[in-house]
Amino acid sequence: MKNPIPLRYRIFKKYKGAIPNPKDHRDIILGADIYTPDPKCPSWEEGFSNEKKYGKLKREHQGSSGSCVGQGWSKYLEMLNKIELTKKQYENTDTDLSARDIYSQIYLGTTGAYIRDGAKLCVKKGICSESLMPSYDNGNPTELFMRNRDDASDITIADALIYKSKELKFAGLPTPLRESDWENVRQIIWQFGGFVSGYQRHCMYASAYYLKNGKRTIKFINSYGDGSDREYSEGDGKALYDITALVDQSNSLTNKNMKKIILDKNTNKQYLLGDDNKLRWIFNETILNELHNAGIINKNEVQEVDTLDGYEIANPMASIA
Repeated sequence: MKNPIPLRYRIFKKYKGAIPNPKDHRDIILGADIYTPDPKCPSWEEGFSNEKKYGKLKREHQGSSGSCVGQGWSKYLEMLNKIELTKKQYENTDTDLSARDIYSQIYLGTTGAYIRDGAKLCVKKGICSESLMPSYDNGNPTELFMRNRDDASDITIADALIYKSKELKFAGLPTPLRESDWENVRQIIWQFGGFVSGYQRHCMYASAYYLKNGKRTIKFINSYGDGSDREYSEGDGKALYDITALVDQSNSLTNKNMKKIILDKNTNKQYLLGDDNKLRWIFNETILNELHNAGIINKNEVQEVDTLDGYEIANPMASIA
């Protein structure tokens, strides 16, 4: 594979975006639990691409930041959401999720993160929409900006739950990959919508597989803009490490502790009442519907008030944009 990190971002320092996971006996090894090969899985000769079947993903650019783990998981969850919405026959399956929401919670030292930590976060908390927690500071995704969580709120936490996954599957594969390992890779991409893994200290989302020049090949979506995608083929010699997939969970969650919606009858504005008893103005109908579908709120159960006296309005940055 051609080096996935552009020269300008690795020439002055040793890039460390995806630090190999420390060994952990609690890892769920692929095949150790429920994993049944699907005979319908297309062969290497036939090939399979999640993007070709479910729709192309937007390419991001992490710039000078070491946020590749956040970037990889955000792309993977965007694809899992596309798969779910397509199966439910939604017309619009595009979702833009925040790499900063992931990276800002798991970054290590001066730069980088563990792929496992990103997976655990996807299962435990999910990931919020890019519109709620932008990954770009005036178009510039710097390391300092990607670590910032000043705009995290009850809204971002609730929104992230919409996209959370059910469980993770970790595959500790050797180098070079054996025949059984290549079979695992094929099945993972087909059954689980792809996987996230490390390569030369960089994390990417694997979305497709096929034969290229007679060699089994994996297609990776890279995080340095259009044209930066990479291919990993047999005989590469360098390791793919920390290969991790997710079992998706339906967006229609059940939450017994739904947030309350307050309607100001004077302005007809709706607010989400947070756990801190502060109100966040909800002025995006799409997000309102997503929160309802996820079971975070019931948009049909609204408490109407004549005045907001007695309530504290949170910082506007915490409202839905």
